[in-house]
Amino acid sequence: MTKLMEWLGALIGFLAVYLYLLTGEPKVSEEMMLHIKFLPIYLIGMFGGYSVYTVLYRVFTFNDCPEAAEEIQKQIEEAKVDLSAKGMHF
Repeated sequence: MTKLMEWLGALIGFLAVYLYLLTGEPKVSEEMMLHIKFLPIYLIGMFGGYSVYTVLYRVFTFNDCPEAAEEIQKQIEEAKVDLSAKGMHF
């Protein structure tokens, strides 16, 4: 099963339960009905918070790679020497 199918299944499940609750079939208080009506907005807010957390966590735990930095600096110097030999000046 692909991720798309998983997300669509979850979305259809959520919409089925949400529409069932919106129709007023189960008797709930007015306060609870207000929260049911705003449930999609709550979920979008929670998804946004999770997204911000995930991006910040990945940025703060990003690993430095000094060996790769040294290697690319050497390659840049080799390229400059090679291009200088071919007539390009920096």
